[in-house]
Amino acid sequence: SKHGEAEKALMEAHEIHTRIGDHLGAANALDGLGEMYRAQSKHGEAEKAFMEAHEIHTRIGDHLGAANALGGLGQIYRAQSKHGEAEKAFMEANEIHTRIGNHMGAVNALNGLGGTYLAQSRNREAEKAFNDAHNILPLVGDPLTSGNTFRSLGMLHQDQCRYDEAEVSYRQAVAAYDRADDAVSKSRTLSTLGRLYHAQHRYPEAEEAVAEALGIWISLGDEEGQAGAYSVLAGIFKSQSKHGEVMAALIQAEAALARINQDATRAATLHGLGNIHAKQGMYVEAEEYYRHAQAIFSSMEDARGEAGVLNVLGAFYVLQGRHGEAEECFVQARVAFAMVADEDGEAKALDSLMGVYVLQGKFGDAKVACMEACEMYAQRGQPMSEMCAHVWELLQLLEQHPLGSLLAHEALRAANVDGL
Repeated sequence: SKHGEAEKALMEAHEIHTRIGDHLGAANALDGLGEMYRAQSKHGEAEKAFMEAHEIHTRIGDHLGAANALGGLGQIYRAQSKHGEAEKAFMEANEIHTRIGNHMGAVNALNGLGGTYLAQSRNREAEKAFNDAHNILPLVGDPLTSGNTFRSLGMLHQDQCRYDEAEVSYRQAVAAYDRADDAVSKSRTLSTLGRLYHAQHRYPEAEEAVAEALGIWISLGDEEGQAGAYSVLAGIFKSQSKHGEVMAALIQAEAALARINQDATRAATLHGLGNIHAKQGMYVEAEEYYRHAQAIFSSMEDARGEAGVLNVLGAFYVLQGRHGEAEECFVQARVAFAMVADEDGEAKALDSLMGVYVLQGKFGDAKVACMEACEMYAQRGQPMSEMCAHVWELLQLLEQHPLGSLLAHEALRAANVDGL
């Protein structure tokens, strides 16, 4: 692979530079390794490389190199939610960049620091860091750095529900990325802007922003970007009850995800397609999508994802009076939840299972399921669920009344158990 070849070359370069005493060359090779590992989310290897690079840069008095290595470390810590370490690294990097007059480096460090604060909801400190970066921008003159700063400010303002200011910042970021000819960052920011408009129910503007982002992803041939944009569009259409457009967008998203083998997201998208088709009464198509999603989760050995689909599929069968198939789904869902020790999911699957047992007149099975569920709730210190209480009451009625079977069935229907 390209990463493997690059890693080998950088490691050989580091070895040669170290052997001949070229400390700066060795440190630069380590910086390259750190960036390559970061791109692959190999956080442990990246952290080690950046730390070694920083030690060498510091020892030989290369302040710019030391600051850049600290910036790399900050990004690695931030990706692992090691907020304290990230904060310290970015603060030290900013201090060095400021001292040596490297304005672009200072802006990048401040943006990283602001992002670290934002991840901890320390909004006041985040705003100060981003504003400090914004104030240095005129000294930088780099549109890409400007775009990153404006986008960070937009995220902060959106998090604070300062939507007008967020919109202005995102628009400034889009313009900056356009000047920098960074189509990827521009498209991502347009999608973020679309989500901002969506949250404010400004649907035409949301559609326009995300459609523009989608056009960029298509021009770049970026399937992952296209899938994401189609998914965002589907959400916007759904809020307007544009069911046909929702279906069309999700179908396009699923096709793009299939081409790049993004199985987890694809399965979730198929699940969504099943839901929208079921709501439109298109049961044959809905069942196909649900089963396809289940098959993908199963092939990935994602028991929790498969259990979630099985629960929905079981309720889907109940609504059609297909109680035997519903029972099979709920049994499988319970087993899958148990495999991943998801007691809450297992208890809910048992709730659904006991309800479908009653609907089939399998009162003995219903009692066993009800008792098992009650035991699970008791062990977790929780009251029994509404379904459990209903079924237990109906089973008592069954034992006491000669027409208990009929009464239990009708009462369970009246309690809306069919809508599991």
